[in-house]
Amino acid sequence: MKTAQFDKVAFIIVFSSLCYCVSGQKTDDYNFSNNQGTLLDNAVRSEVQFNGYTNHWQDTYHEWYRYGNLFKMALPQVEKTILQSKVDIAGDMGIPGLLMQEGFMNALLSGSHETLVEPDWDRLESTLSNGDVLVFLDPGSEAGEKVMSALPADWEWPRQLNSHQYGTIGLIRADLFQLVHGERTLFVVSSPDAETRAKLAMHIEDTGELLSQYNLHKGWFGAYSLLNSVTCTKGHPLEVIGTGMNEGISWFVFDGYMDFLSKSNLEKWMKQVDLPVVTDVGFDPIYGCRDYDGLQVQSMFTKELWNEYAHEKGGYVFRRVYDPEADPFDYDGYLATEGNKEQIDQENVPFVLKTGSLEQHAMNSMVLFIEKDKPLTRESMWEAILDRRATGVMEQGSMMGPALYRNALQLLLLDREYLEVYYNDRIDLKAEFHGYDLAVTVSNFNASAAYGDLKLILPDGVTTAAPVVVPVDLPANSSKVLHFSLQPHKEAMDRTNPVAVHFNMEGKKKSTLAMLDMPPAISVHRLLYGHAPRVSYPVSLHNFSKESSFPVELQVFSTGKKKPQFQASQSCSALPGSSQELQFELDVPPGDYEVKVTALGVETTSQLGVGKAEGKPYAFEVDLNGDGVNEIRMENDSVQITLLTTGARVIEYIVKSRNDNVLFKLWPEKAIDDKRPFRKKGYYPYGGFEDFLGQASMETHQVYDAEIVQKEGDYVRVRMWTDYFGNRLQKTFTLYGDSPLLEVRFALTFINPEANMLGPQPILELGEKHWTEDVFMVPELDGLHEYRMKPEIYFGRLFHLKEGWNAGYDTKENIAFVGAFPVDQPLFLHMWMNHPDNNDAHHYYTEFQPWLPIDRMNTTYFTYYLWGAG
Repeated sequence: MKTAQFDKVAFIIVFSSLCYCVSGQKTDDYNFSNNQGTLLDNAVRSEVQFNGYTNHWQDTYHEWYRYGNLFKMALPQVEKTILQSKVDIAGDMGIPGLLMQEGFMNALLSGSHETLVEPDWDRLESTLSNGDVLVFLDPGSEAGEKVMSALPADWEWPRQLNSHQYGTIGLIRADLFQLVHGERTLFVVSSPDAETRAKLAMHIEDTGELLSQYNLHKGWFGAYSLLNSVTCTKGHPLEVIGTGMNEGISWFVFDGYMDFLSKSNLEKWMKQVDLPVVTDVGFDPIYGCRDYDGLQVQSMFTKELWNEYAHEKGGYVFRRVYDPEADPFDYDGYLATEGNKEQIDQENVPFVLKTGSLEQHAMNSMVLFIEKDKPLTRESMWEAILDRRATGVMEQGSMMGPALYRNALQLLLLDREYLEVYYNDRIDLKAEFHGYDLAVTVSNFNASAAYGDLKLILPDGVTTAAPVVVPVDLPANSSKVLHFSLQPHKEAMDRTNPVAVHFNMEGKKKSTLAMLDMPPAISVHRLLYGHAPRVSYPVSLHNFSKESSFPVELQVFSTGKKKPQFQASQSCSALPGSSQELQFELDVPPGDYEVKVTALGVETTSQLGVGKAEGKPYAFEVDLNGDGVNEIRMENDSVQITLLTTGARVIEYIVKSRNDNVLFKLWPEKAIDDKRPFRKKGYYPYGGFEDFLGQASMETHQVYDAEIVQKEGDYVRVRMWTDYFGNRLQKTFTLYGDSPLLEVRFALTFINPEANMLGPQPILELGEKHWTEDVFMVPELDGLHEYRMKPEIYFGRLFHLKEGWNAGYDTKENIAFVGAFPVDQPLFLHMWMNHPDNNDAHHYYTEFQPWLPIDRMNTTYFTYYLWGAG
């Protein structure tokens, strides 16, 4: 008993001591402990390779990485993949046992030499005493044995690599290498097979002759941007060009969706900074047209239409290699793919190989052989393509095209050094803007120092106080970042400004391209409506000046009048290079007006309509589908409107006199393929009035914040807003009086450059169903045109407008819809007549989308008006 009591006392004493010790420590005594090393220190790496047959013979080399066991990824093992590509190239040249020392061709082509075929040892030595020698030897001969003995032990690396080709019984070896002594070089071509030696002699001679006759112009055919589209991808055309120039690309043919609309801009941008880069455009399958006026890519229903259009426009039309439906027509060449290398190599048909987008790493290129006495022009580019003086280069250096040109390039790629010197590839340039600051990274991958001058070429309207020519000294395997502070002026506003960057070094030049994409200095709603006596009028200003404060003047003129009806001024405070929004309250009576805003030496005008304050609309929240998320109703005597916070869309616009929702509506039902894998990455047909902001639109499933700003009075107003990782989008819905007029105001303050186009769209289904009785009217530049759906097919058109509206009318049920917007702001109006065969939306309806460019560094405003009646 005493022992038990003693144990308790002892426990209490020890525990009390422990508690005292712990409580005596201070939080300040604790430090962050990080003894775990870097991320890669904690990654588990395994090498995995396969050399054999699946559905074809192949050799793959990968590194598997595990991190925390559950994270796993695979990457190509770069060194082994490069080595295997050399074996594959040798096989494609018909000499599968070929091994060539890098630098062999570069050194051989750089000077003069004597050629000997199977000499004895004495003759070889005596000839070497007079200069460099190219010798063709049998390794079994006396001279061959002596020369081959100089090779290193690891020379036959493909066997160590376990390449499947080296399992061939009786593989004929061919070795190309150089032995150097003092100022003399012995270039050795060794093979036990005389035919192989003769073949290599032919390849070497052909390569030398081609290089003496032609320049090698590397290009990206089918380069890809989506500058003019509501869908998104990485890379403005100027970013694509800059990236390509750094790889030695000197010509580009763009064929992203609607890239053909940039034909004149591309040419203008190159001229602004005096770049000798050739650009052209097209849209699969037509290219090289003198212009693309009238091209409706979504209404070219037959191959005959494509052929006729291309040839009428002086262009070219290409076909897939295997396409039986194309056989009855005349084509200018093939659209090549890796899977048709055999046909591209062997058939005497011109071809083009598409590069694709930066997002997919722009792997493919083409090399054109253009006569040295001819400059690179659009004409000489096409002449070389159509004459088959071209080689297509694919991922990991595999090639296609006529053997003469292909084999020469393959020999040079095995050499490596010649092409690196030719394209100055060991110097790498990267130029990008951060605000007005241009950061240029120059990297020297040479084993020796590089000296040169970095030079900027600026467009009109952009200046710098710093020197535009800067000497650069780069040690071996090093990089430097140079910063240039540029100053845009008013001439540079509301336009894309290219900036060329050149690094000139010892007679070699490396170039790239950057862009300073400037918004309008003054951004306003170009078309706006409101009720008297006061209209809120937002103005967003980008301060391109060096001042941090400046005056902003606003004047309101009755249409046709010179004396202002109203005027006001404010001071805008914004740091240089930033933007600021101001709110003006306009006290004006009902009428039609022009609003002029002036600041920083720039002015802009817009249209304003002001109506009487009358009517009694109302707004309220209601949960229509019982999901716990309220919808918002806006209603008056004419229409009943339902707003969803999901996507900030108008899901119902019901004309009360007809009890008809003029908008297609699937919600609250789900799409029949709702459970399709990655469904949210495709277009999802909620319906209503919504927007394309990418495809799938980033808006589709986003739940917006919402508030009823005014729930009753002469108008009702609802505001919705959201943030897409720093990109703010706000919509303000206003129903005016007792009229059917619904206004949707957009305000976009975006930072992501790929989100460069918004497509607001009413998805229309007039009457009981969308059918041939529905007629749609568009005021095009050449007059008013009517369109109807086709029950058998979906199709689309783009329109350049004379006025900013479109309309639809159900001729059977007497229901009409009008959409209106500022005519000068969208790039064009896009119509889409949908069909159930659409992979994403299995319904009949029509869309009319004004495609609105989105600015960065300022807020983009836009208004869309809906009006339904019956």
